[in-house]
Amino acid sequence: MSSTLMSLVPVLNGSMNWQAWRPLMMNYLLSQGQWRVIANKFPAPEYESTITVTKTDAEGTHTETVDDTSKPPTNQSEITSWFDTNDRALGNIILRLHPTLATTVLNLLEKTISENTDVTTMFASIAWEYLEATYGKPGITATYKELKTTMDVIIPGNTDPTLAIDTILIGFTRMAASKCAVPPHLQAMILVSKLPHQMSALVQSICQTDNIEDLKTDDIKRKAVLAWEQRGPIQSQNSRPFHQQPQAAKKISAVQCSGPPPSFQQQQQQPQQEEQYQGNQNPQRGGWRGGRGGRGGTFRGTRAGKNK
Repeated sequence: MSSTLMSLVPVLNGSMNWQAWRPLMMNYLLSQGQWRVIANKFPAPEYESTITVTKTDAEGTHTETVDDTSKPPTNQSEITSWFDTNDRALGNIILRLHPTLATTVLNLLEKTISENTDVTTMFASIAWEYLEATYGKPGITATYKELKTTMDVIIPGNTDPTLAIDTILIGFTRMAASKCAVPPHLQAMILVSKLPHQMSALVQSICQTDNIEDLKTDDIKRKAVLAWEQRGPIQSQNSRPFHQQPQAAKKISAVQCSGPPPSFQQQQQQPQQEEQYQGNQNPQRGGWRGGRGGRGGTFRGTRAGKNK
């Protein structure tokens, strides 16, 4: 299980990657059924019977009815399960912290136990609250990094653009959490500017909107996905392997030579045979000149030009 954790959740180094680390760690704890120990307090013990005790204080002596703790609580199994889940959740969180940060969190938990007599265990919720309070408010550097990451996203023109668009929108959400919110109409314009050239017709259509405040990122995303799906059949046909392409596309390349390929000796003999054939057809200087129009050929001398 730890190998899955290490492959899915990066190591938290501080505020630089807190915004990316938090949802990954939270989703992992949710998938393991461990987030409940952070979101909810441990269950209070329930006892079957009560007893009456006498207490004396500044106001005098009086009696009180309290739970009979001499017997185990009726929900002991639920309490035990909760504490086991708490230990696993805390262990998973500590495993994905930088060593220095992990030591700081462990020291905080030990200090909490020593200062509170009613706390006898390390709670994962205390560790999570400390991380939230310490790194939940990123500085300018983290905000700039989030903006840079968002602006570097490239929307592809030959594949489904949904993932890239969602990444940009998540970046805007994280910037809003950092108190650096991007106005909705500016988000829409940034999204339009990053559409690929294959969607130039869509860009022109969007730019004809009268009021810039009417631009919505969800509408742009829906139109971009629709534009890609309309081009899908053409792309899928061009991207097929050669053996899956239509027969008409393979006519030129389907022409094959008859017989096996010539050997090396045959390739060497071909030029010699061609020279002999040309020599027989073209004697020295003169030669055989065929008649035109059905007339017989005549043999001409080398220089005199007279018939012999």
